Amino acid sequence: MNLYQVFSSSGELAGNNRRLHYCPRCGAAFRGETLQKGERQRCDRCGWVHYLNPAPGITVLIRSIEGEILIGKRAESARYGGKWCLPGGYVEFEESFIETAHREVWEETHLKIRLKGIVNVVSNHLDDLHHTLVIVLLADMIGGHPRAGDDLTELFWIDRALHGAIDYAFEADQRIIDCYFAGKMMVLPIDERVATL
Repeated sequence: MNLYQVFSSSGELAGNNRRLHYCPRCGAAFRGETLQKGERQRCDRCGWVHYLNPAPGITVLIRSIEGEILIGKRAESARYGGKWCLPGGYVEFEESFIETAHREVWEETHLKIRLKGIVNVVSNHLDDLHHTLVIVLLADMIGGHPRAGDDLTELFWIDRALHGAIDYAFEADQRIIDCYFAGKMMVLPIDERVATL
């Protein structure tokens, strides 16, 4: 089982969808030419550069005592609504990725977890507007009662047999769960002081 780390569904010139019309530093209008891949907008007046950075996020593989993995069904109003995914979300400003993992899991599942470690880091070029860099963590459930929340409407524990029939929102989630059930997942330990919050 190969460990995949880059997933791409966006177009070659997707960065053009994230361009600005005016410089946020001096207010000068940006020129409207097409930006080639990797090219950045630069203000002719003040020299400010608009860097397009991926949004940092986390995804958590929560395993049960029996070795099942918890997934959630995305709300119809969410991007990729009606499909299934691992719990996770974006890292907030002034929040560590570990704090994000605990917060997102609580918001989406109402579970307390013990983080075991990092199992992957993936780049997701999801579409022409969304590019994420996601830290994938493994965790054990240690408290709470599973209840869907935030942008998840249902929770479901899956085993290896059920996994193949799931309609996943993100290819990365499917591949990560493939590796988990194949027993090919290495774990980079994290700081024990923050494994539980």
